[in-house]
Amino acid sequence: MKLNQLRALVCVHETGSLQEASAVLHLTQSAVSRTIKELESDVGLALVQRSNKGMTLTESGQRLLMYARQTLETVRRAKQEMDDLKGLAASEVTLGVTPVTALLGTVKQALVAFQRHHPRSALKIIELRPSVLLQHLRDGLLDVAVTSHLPAVTTGMDWQLQERLPGVVVVREGHDLATADSLRTLHNTLWVSVDPLADQESQFNRTFDNNALARPANVIECTAMNLALKLLRETDAAMVMCGAALESDRDAWTGSPMNLRVLPVREALPEYPISLVCLDRHRLSRIAEHLYAFLEGAARVARA
Repeated sequence: MKLNQLRALVCVHETGSLQEASAVLHLTQSAVSRTIKELESDVGLALVQRSNKGMTLTESGQRLLMYARQTLETVRRAKQEMDDLKGLAASEVTLGVTPVTALLGTVKQALVAFQRHHPRSALKIIELRPSVLLQHLRDGLLDVAVTSHLPAVTTGMDWQLQERLPGVVVVREGHDLATADSLRTLHNTLWVSVDPLADQESQFNRTFDNNALARPANVIECTAMNLALKLLRETDAAMVMCGAALESDRDAWTGSPMNLRVLPVREALPEYPISLVCLDRHRLSRIAEHLYAFLEGAARVARA
């Protein structure tokens, strides 16, 4: 297998057609088709299916796609690291965060400190759902991630659990139920969930499952955290969230008041396991290793 073959496979998958793939790769359609056929010959399996609707990958092609992406990303990062050492390019590092960890003050502090020490670096921050974030890590699209979900299986990743933060139930200031002390009192109100309702392991679903309660019937599923907070501030909704994300009732990034109230519910609420994750800390690029260290240090200071 050659890099140009793997690149062609990824491009065909992403564009869905030979014509568009050839335009992206700056090759003729016949050259791209020939490259794919050479790859199929090398592996001895059919990798693409051709139809009037375009081109899609076979099951074998889908399996190879994961390794192709990882290989191409590893090569790209290796070249960038060498160019960086020669002073030919600014370092690039990509951080993945979840909607919850994007609000944490420790993450903001780490990024501010990192940028101060590496002003020429190209820092990218991508917000993703926890499951998608981990897949991006496996595909090599992220260097480091700060996640708020601890999956059942962490095999194949360098996983550092930093802390477990308490969950809280919040409503806007002035809410009619601002003094409610039980989930049962709140059960019939409107709720906002920043997790997909189909995710049975989400903090929202476990809030009710762990307390032998049915999930509320009136729920807005909103995985966009900023919009969820806006709904929370401007409606009579309630939401389960990480208490530390409130940052003393101020937005962790803008410093503006959130105008939210934590309810004194007596039921036990699920915690948010905040973890620092990468594929292998010992194989991080120099700049990614520095970012990891800043994130780790900020969390350590917060725990002290």
